[in-house]
Amino acid sequence: MSDWAVLGVPVYTLAGYNGMGEAPTALRKAGLLQTAGGKDLGDVEIPPLMKDVLEGRTKNLTHFRESTSRVFSASRLCESKHVLIVGGECSETVGVMAGLAESFGGRPGMLWLDAHGDFNLPETSPSGYIGGMCLALACGRAPGFDLGLGERRFPLAEERLVHVGSRALDQPEIEAFNSSPAKLFTSQAVKKAGASSVAEEAARHLDNRSDWIACHLDIDVVDPMFIPSVNYPTPGGLNMEEASAIVRAVLKTGKLRVLELAAYNPSIDGGGSSAERLLELVRKILSLS
Repeated sequence: MSDWAVLGVPVYTLAGYNGMGEAPTALRKAGLLQTAGGKDLGDVEIPPLMKDVLEGRTKNLTHFRESTSRVFSASRLCESKHVLIVGGECSETVGVMAGLAESFGGRPGMLWLDAHGDFNLPETSPSGYIGGMCLALACGRAPGFDLGLGERRFPLAEERLVHVGSRALDQPEIEAFNSSPAKLFTSQAVKKAGASSVAEEAARHLDNRSDWIACHLDIDVVDPMFIPSVNYPTPGGLNMEEASAIVRAVLKTGKLRVLELAAYNPSIDGGGSSAERLLELVRKILSLS
């Protein structure tokens, strides 16, 4: 497959994480467009975040709402069959999925690969960092929380969510997943059962319940010995083959329409080796190598 339209979404929700906002530009320079082989849709214009502001229990909430609104507006206009979203921070997914759900219709499923849960809520988050609660928000776990989407309801149902690769869950996230119909495969579980077994189960689960599927790939799901240029490098992660096998199994269902790349930080990738490995991973996933 080589027909993935590329949309840059340089979102970040902490001022010190502005490096993640540079990822779309850096990955284009590294050859992403040649890897994807599709149309370049440009970047969503995101307002700069210069200083962190605590709003209630959440940091930079107003900035997040404005960014999400802009990402939603751009995503809902996307008519490409396959879209490669290049972030940016994991919180990109709130606006991306809301917008693409309006564009694509039907029941979306989500394969979420991440070292972290991103399943906290404002009242359970130890830091107030929106990037650590964005998946829970996207699933509607904070119904009174203003996401910057107006009256729109988020379309991602937890029975159509498969989370893979975690190894740094907070206790409230563990409790939330235990009470959720979402499927959770920790990094340890992948190592124990084997990536091919987890890949088959994840693909089958999503295929049976979804009209189309998105994959959110936080780069830190891969062990930092392979791709170290992330803000939260966490040992014990998947290797390149394990990560690509899991996504490729979902790709083979014929329903994968969205691939989100998140959390690569080029400002700490001086020699560009992490960018090279990331593009290698994308090629493996898209069957281009």
